[in-house]
Amino acid sequence: IKFRNWFIISTVATSHAETIIVDEWTRNLQFAIGNLQFEKISSSDFRLQTSDFIASLDAEEIQFPLILRKWKRGDYFYPLGMKKKKKLARFFIDQKLSKTDKEKIWILEMNKKITWVVGYRIDDRFKVTDKTKNVLKIELTSTK
Repeated sequence: IKFRNWFIISTVATSHAETIIVDEWTRNLQFAIGNLQFEKISSSDFRLQTSDFIASLDAEEIQFPLILRKWKRGDYFYPLGMKKKKKLARFFIDQKLSKTDKEKIWILEMNKKITWVVGYRIDDRFKVTDKTKNVLKIELTSTK
């Protein structure tokens, strides 16, 4: 890959786009970069964990099926803590991700709305609040 003034040598990414459907009964999902574990928890039993590898979402705001897919140009979301939308390409620049790192990014979406940039940030519209009754906890564990 020619990137600015550099030549980057990397393994060739797969040419076909993967899309994985996640239904509400899914508890464990193996995919290219790891394993996703889904758990529904009552808010009274929930303790917030601040890890990029754990997404804690308001279960009442989530509608199944979810779609797990690679990111694409034009995707945007509302990063946690922000009220305005941000394009993923801009978010990746702010995160200082290389071009090869960007090719490995997966997103979890619902009704064409991104809920989680897997391993990075959840969407502010689906965050856990004091009004949340049930939490959908999704944890990424790497297989590599």
